[in-house]
Amino acid sequence: MRFVHDHRCQRGFTLVELLVVIAIIGVLIGLLLPAVQAARESARRSSCNANLKQVALAMHQHIDAYGSLPPGYVCYDESGNRWKTGGHQHGNNESGFNWYVQLFPYLEEPALHDLVQTCHDRAKAGHTYNPADDCEWNSGSAYFGRGPAAASYRCPSAPAVTQMFTDGAYGLESCGKGLNYAANWGATNILGWESTSSRGAFGCYFTTQERIVNSLGGSGDRFQHSKGMAPRDFKDGMSKTLLLGEIVGVDSASGSSSTDVRGSWITNAMGGISFTTFLGPNSSTGDVLGACDEAIPADGRAGTLQCTENRSDENVYAASRSMHPGGVNCAMSDGSTRFITNDVNLTGVWQPMSTIRNGETVNE
Repeated sequence: MRFVHDHRCQRGFTLVELLVVIAIIGVLIGLLLPAVQAARESARRSSCNANLKQVALAMHQHIDAYGSLPPGYVCYDESGNRWKTGGHQHGNNESGFNWYVQLFPYLEEPALHDLVQTCHDRAKAGHTYNPADDCEWNSGSAYFGRGPAAASYRCPSAPAVTQMFTDGAYGLESCGKGLNYAANWGATNILGWESTSSRGAFGCYFTTQERIVNSLGGSGDRFQHSKGMAPRDFKDGMSKTLLLGEIVGVDSASGSSSTDVRGSWITNAMGGISFTTFLGPNSSTGDVLGACDEAIPADGRAGTLQCTENRSDENVYAASRSMHPGGVNCAMSDGSTRFITNDVNLTGVWQPMSTIRNGETVNE
């Protein structure tokens, strides 16, 4: 019996059909990649929020221990220096530690806390009284003040910051960066804490060097743990008042060294350890800072990372910024967290949320 093969059954794909299949696969990949990227960002945002939550809870452990939040930072310098960014060459000699380092014991960072204490003791022995100067000391092969922010204070969505902050003629060099959570300083500028109408959850505890030294038998204490805001100070309610918000650290546009203070944790500077609600979340208006790299382009990341430098007065402010699409993670003063969208009402919600005792009705 003969079998006759029908060659028509062996027909392959034509070039047009192959191109159509390839095009369909390309479209599917194009649809899939944004979904994968969105899923990854969602995971990063959740992790970022969890870190922020841990920092907020550490604040409450500090309240349990000392009766108050830690001071935003301590200053017992001349009154004209209480807002300045810089080191002892700039006249900033008598400064204390900020809230960031005071939380180390409550965030499983005992080694860092020991280094802070050693740095404090070294300052009492006669070195300049400014943590950004004092903490650039050699501990084995590491410089405490030059290290990156601890992992608990970093957001996975934020860009890695590799350059250290250097302030040139203003007296600071090689200060560590990488901090992504900042303290709510209120509704205006770096001296907004001095006004009851704009005061936030944090501010500078300003006193005199003589008071600190005399109160401790000449030893001096630059921590002043119990001098921050106490729960009774939150007249608007802790659940309705911002505690912490995200910030984005910035490298220099030149790629060699960074003159931009944002994300720096050892300096007591606006944009480093603090933000205000003068601008909305991820504002398209640039920050005004005591130290910034004005060559950074307005590239649309985090609203804009372009900035203006102002050394002449206290009118410096930094917005809460993040790399999350549509808004920023924030912690409220009761320890809860929220995602605040970029289109939040500036004067009706965002600024009232940042003040502690104005009695505003927040129109959520």
